[in-house]
Amino acid sequence: MKFSESFRIGSLELKNRFIMAPVKSAYGNPKGEVTPRHLTYYDNLSKGGVAMIILEPVAVSQSGKEHPKQLAVHLPDSQQQLQKIVAVLHKNNTYACLNLNHAGRAANPKATGMPPEAPSAITCPATGQTPEILQKQEIEGIFEGYRQAIKVAIAAGFDAIEIQAGHGYLIQQFLSPRTNQREDAYGQDKTLFIKQVFDIVRAERNNLTVLVRISGHDFVENGFGPAENQVILNLASRYGFDAIHCGFGNACDTPPWYYSHMALPEQKQLEVVTAIRKQTELPLIVAGRMGDVEKLEQYDRENLTDCVSLGRPLVADPNFVNKLLNQQAEEITFCGYCLQGCLANVKNGSGLGCIVNPNIDKQPVQASAARSVAVIGAGPAGMAAATQLSVMGHKVTLYEKKAALGGQFEMAYRAPHKGSMLRPLSSLIKQTEKNVAEIKLGTTISAASLGHFDHFIVATGSKQRIPEIKGLDEQYSMTSLEFFENTKPVKGKRILIIGAGMIGIEAAEILADQNYDVVITKRTDTIANDMEMITKKLMLKRLEQKENLLISPNTTLIEFTANGVKYQNAGETKEWQPFDTVIIAAGMEPENDLYQQLQTEQKSAQLIGDANHPEDIFAATQQGYQAAIALRE
Repeated sequence: MKFSESFRIGSLELKNRFIMAPVKSAYGNPKGEVTPRHLTYYDNLSKGGVAMIILEPVAVSQSGKEHPKQLAVHLPDSQQQLQKIVAVLHKNNTYACLNLNHAGRAANPKATGMPPEAPSAITCPATGQTPEILQKQEIEGIFEGYRQAIKVAIAAGFDAIEIQAGHGYLIQQFLSPRTNQREDAYGQDKTLFIKQVFDIVRAERNNLTVLVRISGHDFVENGFGPAENQVILNLASRYGFDAIHCGFGNACDTPPWYYSHMALPEQKQLEVVTAIRKQTELPLIVAGRMGDVEKLEQYDRENLTDCVSLGRPLVADPNFVNKLLNQQAEEITFCGYCLQGCLANVKNGSGLGCIVNPNIDKQPVQASAARSVAVIGAGPAGMAAATQLSVMGHKVTLYEKKAALGGQFEMAYRAPHKGSMLRPLSSLIKQTEKNVAEIKLGTTISAASLGHFDHFIVATGSKQRIPEIKGLDEQYSMTSLEFFENTKPVKGKRILIIGAGMIGIEAAEILADQNYDVVITKRTDTIANDMEMITKKLMLKRLEQKENLLISPNTTLIEFTANGVKYQNAGETKEWQPFDTVIIAAGMEPENDLYQQLQTEQKSAQLIGDANHPEDIFAATQQGYQAAIALRE
């Protein structure tokens, strides 16, 4: 594979052709400073073999910030702050690249302290914000921001910079007639803004290697595709820039493409890359779900790109590149592009994480003394705990009542458009099998049968909560677990699902796709509130097209009778015709009987994952990791 070979971009000789894409971390503070968490994160990443890391985006001015915890380049001490990360990357023989951006209409007022500013007052759908129109003086201030940012990058020791010219941010907003409706010089010549930015880059860059980031296609009507990108490609070549970095989507209109969501069709990406490849002679770097060995082999075989850009695949496994280059691909922990641990935690401000890599921002830990530990339950929480304990040097026995590892993580990839979730599940299982010396499957455990251990970690998961509804016990019904595990058949044509959280709504989509007539109810109006936001929006858009599916929020079921189902909605009591199958998806409750037994016997024990409090996979693996770390002394 040519991606293992060295490659020259500008003045840089890359040791291989793998580059890390800019991934927002939210590890900073409101001052825009580098934190210890940043340094640990970038240290972990740069030890993994990648040739160059493009840092998370920085805004060239306060008005261009996207996140309250975004790193800064425009403050008096930004050079000293960013220099800390550069030093870490260089120590690990990795080039450092700084991504320079201004978000324009996608800027976050909570981060900037001011309304967003853009070429024209065109609302950003993702934020709901309508920007104020940039005036000439403000535009000049942004240009000065670019100038000073490049000076800071040079002084801080960066090897390269990347100019964000795509993804629906400010430069692209000026280029696109859809978002630039000005009548001044910047509207009459929509390339004027990018030319002036490129003028500054050319004047200030010195020996820096310069990349230009584009969105190969933003998949918006009248938006930017390969044809519209030709102007950027031509200007990049004319101004002597060194490479094109191609991603997809835009931050305002098509976040699923921008964040490379798992449900999107690969074929569209392939078509765009094929077109872009023919439109420029500059070296091409391609981003977007590239952490797949077969896909890498295809892009290599068809010569679709010179270099590969990996973002979240390196968050899932910082050693992705080393493992691939050392013919250890089977040991890679693969990303499922679910956005649950990464994007969701950046948006809520807690900081970048990963459902299968709880220690991406943490330093290695060793136990001061080895203990014997029993971990009961091999779902994501139990596997994470058992793996981390083993790595720390403890003697671990992992018990699982089923015949295979995985727990309820098994349900994730069976939902519509979530097939890629099998990848992180399989990786988590392989990690566990590799590291944990003793695994006992098909073993039901009680406190009396466990034998002697220094400590117990109980990760026995959760069970279906059964609502108290008159007549429900006389219906043909099944739990959501029975449905997804295929342990009970669906009967008849008419299906009622009780509970429209993530599990219930995914079951509804499966059945609607199979031409059942489906009604799904929720006592409140929060449909799929426990689902990652982009996944939810994509799913609800699909469900809007299904005439055989009724979603009924604010609905309380009162009674099942021989003649139908009585329910209350908007203060009125109504009735549906009888259903053939009822699927219960009304939330989960902890399965913690074993923990209570251990507590009664005064054993040293911890309760984690759904057995403690039913949440998502990210929470489960985090709790498993933390439970193990608690035993370091």
